[in-house]
Amino acid sequence: MQSAKEPILRTNGYVYNFDRMVYYNRLAKKAFSVEWLEDHTEDELKRKLEERNGADDWKLYLNACPSKSVIDAFLAEVNG
Repeated sequence: MQSAKEPILRTNGYVYNFDRMVYYNRLAKKAFSVEWLEDHTEDELKRKLEERNGADDWKLYLNACPSKSVIDAFLAEVNG
């Protein structure tokens, strides 16, 4: 995804996972799917980047909710 949103994500410490098609940040515990990013504005992205979530809770911004096993596999992968 090459858009004006990518520099915003990279500046905020997000990296791209090609296999999962998401940008994620381990410290912020947030992930944005490419589909979500395509469907939302830069302003919406900036607001979501500023939102806080629980210390142990990941916030996933997705258009469709994947199965629990897919979410669990992703979290295991990014949590190392």
